[in-house]
Amino acid sequence: MYLSYAVKNASVKMGLAAMLLLAILLSACVDVPPAPQLGPNKLGVHLLLDDGRFQWPVAEWEAHLAYARQAVGAGGYVTELVRLDDLDVAKWQQFMDLCAAQELTPILRLATTYDTDAGWWLAPTLDDDGHSYKIVARDYARFIAALNWPGENHFLVVGNEPNHGDEWSGRPDPAAYARFLLDTAVALKEVDKHAFVLNAGLDPYAPNTGSQPFVDGLWYMDSSTFLVEMVDAQPGLLTLLDGWASHAYPLGPFAAPPWEQTFQVDLLNDAPPLRYTPPERLFNRGVNGYEWELWLLDQLGAPELPVFITETGWRHSNPAYPAADLAADYLDLALRGNNGRYPQFPETGWTPWLDDARVVAITPFALDGNPAEWGHTNWLDMSTDGRILGWQIDPAQWQTAVED
Repeated sequence: MYLSYAVKNASVKMGLAAMLLLAILLSACVDVPPAPQLGPNKLGVHLLLDDGRFQWPVAEWEAHLAYARQAVGAGGYVTELVRLDDLDVAKWQQFMDLCAAQELTPILRLATTYDTDAGWWLAPTLDDDGHSYKIVARDYARFIAALNWPGENHFLVVGNEPNHGDEWSGRPDPAAYARFLLDTAVALKEVDKHAFVLNAGLDPYAPNTGSQPFVDGLWYMDSSTFLVEMVDAQPGLLTLLDGWASHAYPLGPFAAPPWEQTFQVDLLNDAPPLRYTPPERLFNRGVNGYEWELWLLDQLGAPELPVFITETGWRHSNPAYPAADLAADYLDLALRGNNGRYPQFPETGWTPWLDDARVVAITPFALDGNPAEWGHTNWLDMSTDGRILGWQIDPAQWQTAVED
């Protein structure tokens, strides 16, 4: 449902005023660096050296990064989360040094802390004023500033899928996340002129459960409503972002071929209708779901932002999912298109990521998680102590297809 002209006009004026005020505040404390130069290699992979609940021994990290380099090549990206309760500069400097040795570009996701008893990620602690997150933001900023990064751009994702209840102490709060993102972005840019700040990727498959919890006892909010309410709460927020993090997972769930895409939002209970309805043939679920996000960002007055697909990928090695070889074919197709290389598959129905100038990084989930939990997404076959046993999804498969 679209806003009336009068409401739109008032909203735009308020947004412009808020953005002007935010720009004034930022210019007083942040030196604006030159526009970052992004590398030519878009390929990457999401690491799970630490998934928030389980961490591989640091002694095994070198081998994991070597396999990541083999998969994505020089200049490729590796995404890795760092918990708020594990901002150990000495330990994470080892990760940075390994990235440098392997010529990999790190993307750090600044996570909160996982509550094992509750079974969710905790919302960050509010300041004493009850509405800001400046203390937590300073903790992240001190950590980031103390690291010696391997490249000029310091890519930083603030949080993860906050439209999920299990990512925000049980219930999504778009206004609170917006303030958290704003405070963290400002703090990072104050201490590091090379900080390249990205939003938390949203889950386009999450329903809106309204005022009632889902069957699992948690609340969820669809990504469209969540993003709109973020901007309602902090109208100038999007001007602080340097790029847009997207979780462009295939249908299936996470099992369908790349040419299968759709627009769907599940509104449950008393969830309100969508405020913005996209044009036809613009999909929010599928490998190009970021196109819908970019459209919505444009409606909300955001600047043009490069897209970082920080999560995507196919589940595999389970009767409910494709075999590992087929998952590798789907990934190759999503990256490069068909062009006759797979006669059994369609040629159209999606935009290959490597052909899309808006997309600058793709880090499928995941390389190396704890096999008890992530064996169906891992590219690597892992032992329970962190040793690598070989490939489940072998990058040589799609690299050979490209050469052929």
